Amino acid sequence: MVDEPFDAPQNSVEQQFLSQQNATTAMSSSGTKDQQPEYAQIATIVSDLDRRLRTLEERYSNLRKKLQLSDENLLDAERTFSKELKDFNDESLELKKQVNEFSEKVGMLGSEMENVAQKSDLKVVEKYLDMWNPNNFVTRTELKEYLKTKGMFNLKEPSNDTEE
Repeated sequence: MVDEPFDAPQNSVEQQFLSQQNATTAMSSSGTKDQQPEYAQIATIVSDLDRRLRTLEERYSNLRKKLQLSDENLLDAERTFSKELKDFNDESLELKKQVNEFSEKVGMLGSEMENVAQKSDLKVVEKYLDMWNPNNFVTRTELKEYLKTKGMFNLKEPSNDTEE
């Protein structure tokens, strides 16, 4: 191992390694070389690293599952949005069609209204009716009866005796 000075340890693994290095340096300076404690420390560090690696792999796996779930949800939301947008566009086109039909009908109604008698025209007709007073008109039957009573009735009668 290298006897270079370390900066302050950044994590517990570096602390363990530094303490192991210090212990190994102290043991080698005292002259007792016992390889078993050094291997036990290395095994402890390796098992700690293995545990941390498994934890990180599990976190990575969980993050990957969450990302996959988010991707699936995003795709579902996109499909739903696309369907709703298509439905909205279809409804919009239908409304435009209905508005056009309504506009055409209003235009036709406007042109028909030009051909309708105006209020002033109706007032003129009303004045003529009041002046003529059709309620006082004589029917054919009433005229024949009147002429018979006066003795002026003509013997030739028309073929249809309808009242007017």
